[in-house]
Amino acid sequence: MSTDTNAPAVPIRATVFVSRWPNVPAFEFPGIPNGTFSPTTAVLVSGATEVVLIDALYLKDDVQDLGDLIERTGKKLTTIYITHDHQDHYLGIGPLKERFPDAKCVALPHVIESMKQTMDLQTMQWNLLFGDAVVPSGPLPDPLETNTLYVDGSPLHIIEVKQADVHPTTIVHIPEIDAVIAGDSIYNEIFPMLGLSTPEEWHDWLDTVDVVEKLQPKMIVCGHRRPDGDDYAVETMIAQTRSYIKDFIAAFPGAKDADDLVSIMSAKYPNHANLWTLQFSAINAIAARDGAQ
Repeated sequence: MSTDTNAPAVPIRATVFVSRWPNVPAFEFPGIPNGTFSPTTAVLVSGATEVVLIDALYLKDDVQDLGDLIERTGKKLTTIYITHDHQDHYLGIGPLKERFPDAKCVALPHVIESMKQTMDLQTMQWNLLFGDAVVPSGPLPDPLETNTLYVDGSPLHIIEVKQADVHPTTIVHIPEIDAVIAGDSIYNEIFPMLGLSTPEEWHDWLDTVDVVEKLQPKMIVCGHRRPDGDDYAVETMIAQTRSYIKDFIAAFPGAKDADDLVSIMSAKYPNHANLWTLQFSAINAIAARDGAQ
Protein backbone atom coordinates (compact mmCIF):
# COMPACT_ATOMS: atom_id res chain seq x y z
CA MET A 1 0.00 0.00 0.00
CA SER A 2 2.91 2.37 0.50
CA THR A 3 6.34 3.19 -0.81
CA ASP A 4 8.97 5.01 1.21
CA THR A 5 12.03 7.12 0.54
CA ASN A 6 13.93 5.70 3.48
CA ALA A 7 17.67 6.23 3.01
CA PRO A 8 19.23 6.95 6.42
CA ALA A 9 20.92 10.13 5.18
CA VAL A 10 17.60 11.70 4.14
CA PRO A 11 15.95 13.68 6.95
CA ILE A 12 12.45 13.52 5.46
CA ARG A 13 10.55 10.85 3.59
CA ALA A 14 7.47 10.53 1.39
CA THR A 15 5.08 7.68 2.12
CA VAL A 16 2.42 7.02 -0.51
CA PHE A 17 -1.05 5.78 0.42
CA VAL A 18 -3.01 4.32 -2.50
CA SER A 19 -6.79 4.11 -2.27
CA ARG A 20 -9.16 1.32 -3.18
CA TRP A 21 -10.28 0.68 -6.75
CA PRO A 22 -14.08 1.04 -6.51
CA ASN A 23 -16.70 0.00 -9.03
CA VAL A 24 -18.70 2.87 -10.54
CA PRO A 25 -21.33 4.13 -10.83
CA ALA A 26 -23.23 3.25 -7.67
CA PHE A 27 -26.45 4.17 -9.51
CA GLU A 28 -27.11 3.71 -13.21
CA PHE A 29 -27.20 6.98 -15.11
CA PRO A 30 -27.43 7.66 -18.86
CA GLY A 31 -24.08 8.47 -20.41
CA ILE A 32 -22.03 7.13 -17.49
CA PRO A 33 -20.25 3.86 -18.37
CA ASN A 34 -19.84 1.02 -15.89
CA GLY A 35 -16.31 0.35 -14.74
CA THR A 36 -13.89 1.27 -11.97
CA PHE A 37 -12.59 4.57 -10.63
CA SER A 38 -8.82 4.64 -10.67
CA PRO A 39 -6.95 4.45 -7.34
CA THR A 40 -6.18 7.87 -5.84
CA THR A 41 -3.06 8.71 -3.84
CA ALA A 42 -2.35 10.69 -0.70
CA VAL A 43 1.20 11.41 0.45
CA LEU A 44 2.62 11.70 3.96
CA VAL A 45 5.75 13.84 4.00
CA SER A 46 7.33 13.18 7.38
CA GLY A 47 10.37 14.37 9.28
CA ALA A 48 11.65 13.67 12.75
CA THR A 49 8.56 14.97 14.54
CA GLU A 50 6.12 16.35 11.95
CA VAL A 51 3.93 15.17 9.08
CA VAL A 52 2.38 17.11 6.20
CA LEU A 53 -0.36 15.32 4.27
CA ILE A 54 -0.79 16.09 0.58
CA ASP A 55 -4.37 15.38 -0.52
CA ALA A 56 -7.02 13.78 1.65
CA LEU A 57 -8.85 11.07 -0.39
CA TYR A 58 -12.63 10.61 -0.48
CA LEU A 59 -13.85 7.09 0.39
CA LYS A 60 -14.80 6.55 4.03
CA ASP A 61 -12.77 3.37 4.48
CA ASP A 62 -9.67 4.86 2.83
CA VAL A 63 -9.83 8.02 4.92
CA GLN A 64 -10.09 5.87 8.05
CA ASP A 65 -7.07 3.82 6.99
CA LEU A 66 -5.15 6.97 6.08
CA GLY A 67 -5.82 8.40 9.53
CA ASP A 68 -4.60 5.17 11.09
CA LEU A 69 -1.39 5.43 9.09
CA ILE A 70 -0.84 9.01 10.24
CA GLU A 71 -1.35 7.95 13.86
CA ARG A 72 1.11 5.11 13.51
CA THR A 73 3.88 7.54 12.55
CA GLY A 74 3.79 8.84 16.13
CA LYS A 75 4.36 12.32 14.70
CA LYS A 76 2.30 15.50 14.68
CA LEU A 77 0.15 16.15 11.62
CA THR A 78 0.67 19.88 11.15
CA THR A 79 -0.86 20.49 7.73
CA ILE A 80 -3.17 18.99 5.11
CA TYR A 81 -2.47 20.49 1.68
CA ILE A 82 -4.93 20.05 -1.23
CA THR A 83 -3.49 20.18 -4.74
CA HIS A 84 -6.64 20.92 -6.73
CA ASP A 85 -10.42 21.05 -6.86
CA HIS A 86 -11.49 17.44 -7.23
CA GLN A 87 -13.42 15.79 -4.46
CA ASP A 88 -11.49 12.52 -4.68
CA HIS A 89 -8.56 14.58 -3.39
CA TYR A 90 -10.25 16.64 -0.68
CA LEU A 91 -13.45 15.16 0.79
CA GLY A 92 -11.42 13.47 3.53
CA ILE A 93 -10.68 16.86 5.08
CA GLY A 94 -13.69 16.64 7.41
CA PRO A 95 -12.98 13.28 9.07
CA LEU A 96 -9.24 14.00 9.23
CA LYS A 97 -9.78 17.38 10.87
CA GLU A 98 -12.05 15.73 13.45
CA ARG A 99 -9.33 13.20 14.16
CA PHE A 100 -6.43 15.67 14.08
CA PRO A 101 -7.99 18.97 15.22
CA ASP A 102 -4.66 20.78 15.56
CA ALA A 103 -3.79 20.28 11.89
CA LYS A 104 -4.46 23.16 9.54
CA CYS A 105 -5.85 22.45 6.07
CA VAL A 106 -4.82 24.75 3.24
CA ALA A 107 -4.94 25.27 -0.52
CA LEU A 108 -4.23 28.16 -2.84
CA PRO A 109 -6.99 30.81 -2.73
CA HIS A 110 -8.26 30.34 -6.27
CA VAL A 111 -8.35 26.54 -5.82
CA ILE A 112 -10.67 27.18 -2.89
CA GLU A 113 -12.79 29.52 -5.01
CA SER A 114 -13.09 26.78 -7.61
CA MET A 115 -14.18 24.34 -4.89
CA LYS A 116 -16.94 26.72 -3.83
CA GLN A 117 -18.17 27.06 -7.39
CA THR A 118 -18.20 23.32 -8.17
CA MET A 119 -19.06 21.76 -4.80
CA ASP A 120 -22.78 21.22 -5.41
CA LEU A 121 -22.24 19.68 -8.85
CA GLN A 122 -19.34 17.51 -7.72
CA THR A 123 -21.26 16.34 -4.65
CA MET A 124 -24.10 15.18 -6.88
CA GLN A 125 -21.66 13.45 -9.23
CA TRP A 126 -19.70 11.78 -6.43
CA ASN A 127 -22.86 10.47 -4.77
CA LEU A 128 -23.94 9.06 -8.12
CA LEU A 129 -20.58 7.38 -8.62
CA PHE A 130 -19.90 6.10 -5.09
CA GLY A 131 -23.13 6.22 -3.08
CA ASP A 132 -22.75 5.70 0.67
CA ALA A 133 -19.06 4.79 0.33
CA VAL A 134 -18.06 8.43 -0.18
CA VAL A 135 -17.36 10.96 2.58
CA PRO A 136 -20.11 13.64 2.65
CA SER A 137 -19.04 17.09 1.53
CA GLY A 138 -17.85 19.20 4.43
CA PRO A 139 -15.28 21.86 5.30
CA LEU A 140 -13.04 23.51 2.73
CA PRO A 141 -9.37 24.42 3.19
CA ASP A 142 -8.18 27.79 4.41
CA PRO A 143 -6.26 30.02 1.97
CA LEU A 144 -2.52 29.48 1.82
CA GLU A 145 -0.84 32.85 1.53
CA THR A 146 2.67 31.50 0.86
CA ASN A 147 4.13 29.05 -1.64
CA THR A 148 6.18 27.03 0.84
CA LEU A 149 5.27 24.58 3.59
CA TYR A 150 7.76 23.03 5.99
CA VAL A 151 8.26 19.63 7.60
CA ASP A 152 10.71 19.91 10.49
CA GLY A 153 12.34 22.80 8.66
CA SER A 154 12.53 21.09 5.24
CA PRO A 155 10.72 23.04 2.49
CA LEU A 156 7.86 21.82 0.33
CA HIS A 157 7.43 24.21 -2.59
CA ILE A 158 3.93 24.72 -3.98
CA ILE A 159 4.04 25.31 -7.74
CA GLU A 160 0.97 26.49 -9.58
CA VAL A 161 0.76 25.04 -13.09
CA LYS A 162 -1.46 26.14 -15.94
CA GLN A 163 -3.35 22.90 -16.53
CA ALA A 164 -3.72 19.26 -15.55
CA ASP A 165 -7.00 17.36 -15.79
CA VAL A 166 -8.52 20.63 -14.51
CA HIS A 167 -7.35 24.09 -13.53
CA PRO A 168 -6.46 25.80 -11.26
CA THR A 169 -4.08 23.12 -10.13
CA THR A 170 -0.75 22.70 -8.35
CA ILE A 171 2.14 20.35 -7.83
CA VAL A 172 4.45 20.06 -4.82
CA HIS A 173 8.23 19.95 -5.21
CA ILE A 174 10.30 18.51 -2.35
CA PRO A 175 13.89 19.32 -3.32
CA GLU A 176 15.49 17.59 -0.35
CA ILE A 177 14.38 14.19 -1.65
CA ASP A 178 14.05 15.13 -5.36
CA ALA A 179 10.34 14.33 -5.32
CA VAL A 180 7.35 15.85 -7.10
CA ILE A 181 3.83 15.24 -5.83
CA ALA A 182 2.15 15.73 -9.17
CA GLY A 183 -1.56 15.76 -8.38
CA ASP A 184 -3.38 14.96 -11.61
CA SER A 185 -0.75 16.49 -13.90
CA ILE A 186 1.12 13.20 -14.46
CA TYR A 187 -0.42 9.73 -14.59
CA ASN A 188 1.27 6.42 -13.82
CA GLU A 189 -0.02 3.52 -15.97
CA ILE A 190 -3.58 4.87 -15.71
CA PHE A 191 -5.59 6.36 -18.57
CA PRO A 192 -5.43 10.15 -18.04
CA MET A 193 -8.65 12.11 -17.56
CA LEU A 194 -9.01 14.37 -20.60
CA GLY A 195 -12.79 14.59 -20.48
CA LEU A 196 -12.89 17.59 -18.15
CA SER A 197 -10.84 19.95 -20.31
CA THR A 198 -10.83 21.36 -23.83
CA PRO A 199 -8.52 20.72 -26.79
CA GLU A 200 -6.83 24.08 -26.09
CA GLU A 201 -6.29 23.06 -22.47
CA TRP A 202 -4.77 19.74 -23.54
CA HIS A 203 -1.96 21.75 -25.14
CA ASP A 204 -1.56 23.69 -21.88
CA TRP A 205 -1.32 20.37 -20.06
CA LEU A 206 1.68 19.48 -22.21
CA ASP A 207 3.38 22.62 -20.87
CA THR A 208 2.76 21.34 -17.34
CA VAL A 209 4.45 18.04 -18.20
CA ASP A 210 7.46 20.11 -19.27
CA VAL A 211 7.44 21.93 -15.91
CA VAL A 212 7.56 18.64 -14.02
CA GLU A 213 10.34 17.31 -16.24
CA LYS A 214 12.48 20.41 -15.73
CA LEU A 215 12.44 19.83 -11.97
CA GLN A 216 14.41 16.62 -12.67
CA PRO A 217 12.72 14.58 -9.93
CA LYS A 218 13.86 11.12 -8.95
CA MET A 219 10.39 10.32 -7.59
CA ILE A 220 6.98 11.35 -8.93
CA VAL A 221 3.80 10.55 -7.03
CA CYS A 222 0.88 10.74 -9.41
CA GLY A 223 -2.63 11.47 -8.20
CA HIS A 224 -3.73 8.22 -9.85
CA ARG A 225 -1.70 5.06 -10.24
CA ARG A 226 -1.91 1.30 -9.92
CA PRO A 227 -1.57 0.02 -6.35
CA ASP A 228 1.73 -1.60 -7.39
CA GLY A 229 2.89 1.41 -9.42
CA ASP A 230 6.54 2.46 -9.40
CA ASP A 231 6.98 6.03 -8.13
CA TYR A 232 10.57 6.01 -9.38
CA ALA A 233 9.77 5.22 -13.04
CA VAL A 234 10.06 8.95 -13.68
CA GLU A 235 11.11 8.95 -17.32
CA THR A 236 8.38 6.47 -18.24
CA MET A 237 5.64 8.42 -16.46
CA ILE A 238 6.62 11.69 -18.09
CA ALA A 239 7.04 10.18 -21.56
CA GLN A 240 3.77 8.26 -21.42
CA THR A 241 1.73 11.18 -20.11
CA ARG A 242 3.14 13.43 -22.81
CA SER A 243 2.67 10.93 -25.63
CA TYR A 244 -0.83 10.00 -24.47
CA ILE A 245 -2.03 13.60 -24.55
CA LYS A 246 -0.46 14.13 -27.97
CA ASP A 247 -2.01 10.92 -29.32
CA PHE A 248 -5.43 11.87 -27.92
CA ILE A 249 -5.12 15.30 -29.57
CA ALA A 250 -4.23 13.63 -32.88
CA ALA A 251 -6.99 10.99 -32.75
CA PHE A 252 -9.80 13.18 -31.44
CA PRO A 253 -10.72 15.18 -34.59
CA GLY A 254 -11.04 12.16 -36.87
CA ALA A 255 -12.59 9.63 -34.51
CA LYS A 256 -16.01 8.49 -35.76
CA ASP A 257 -17.47 8.41 -32.28
CA ALA A 258 -16.51 7.82 -28.65
CA ASP A 259 -16.16 4.06 -29.14
CA ASP A 260 -13.76 4.64 -32.02
CA LEU A 261 -11.65 6.99 -29.92
CA VAL A 262 -11.57 4.45 -27.10
CA SER A 263 -10.45 1.74 -29.53
CA ILE A 264 -7.68 3.92 -30.97
CA MET A 265 -6.29 4.96 -27.59
CA SER A 266 -6.60 1.58 -25.87
CA ALA A 267 -4.77 -0.06 -28.78
CA LYS A 268 -1.91 2.44 -28.42
CA TYR A 269 -1.74 1.99 -24.62
CA PRO A 270 -2.69 -1.65 -23.96
CA ASN A 271 -0.99 -1.73 -20.56
CA HIS A 272 -2.78 1.31 -19.14
CA ALA A 273 -5.35 0.57 -16.46
CA ASN A 274 -8.82 1.92 -15.72
CA LEU A 275 -10.55 1.93 -19.09
CA TRP A 276 -13.48 3.80 -17.50
CA THR A 277 -11.42 6.99 -17.43
CA LEU A 278 -10.77 6.73 -21.16
CA GLN A 279 -14.43 5.93 -21.88
CA PHE A 280 -15.62 8.90 -19.83
CA SER A 281 -13.06 11.18 -21.50
CA ALA A 282 -13.99 10.00 -24.98
CA ILE A 283 -17.72 10.42 -24.38
CA ASN A 284 -17.30 13.96 -23.07
CA ALA A 285 -14.75 15.01 -25.68
CA ILE A 286 -16.73 13.72 -28.67
CA ALA A 287 -19.99 15.18 -27.31
CA ALA A 288 -18.31 18.60 -26.99
CA ARG A 289 -16.78 18.28 -30.47
CA ASP A 290 -20.02 17.26 -32.18
CA GLY A 291 -22.07 19.79 -30.24
CA ALA A 292 -19.85 22.57 -31.47
CA GLN A 293 -20.20 21.60 -35.11
